[in-house]
Amino acid sequence: MTAKEKANELFDRFYGIEPVQPIYIGMDKGQAKQCTLICVDEILENNYGAKFQMIFWQEVKQEINKL
Repeated sequence: MTAKEKANELFDRFYGIEPVQPIYIGMDKGQAKQCTLICVDEILENNYGAKFQMIFWQEVKQEINKL
């Protein structure tokens, strides 16, 4: 999976969240993007893996910012 594909997958998962109650409209694109960036930042801050993993997640973050 490419960084762009992963960015889109994560964004789509947040954007597709249904509202808790019918009176709420759910998440807009800006909120979904913000939540996706928070998740990727958490991964970057707590990733003790190989350098290529860090590079991949940094590329994912760049792709999210392009959305």
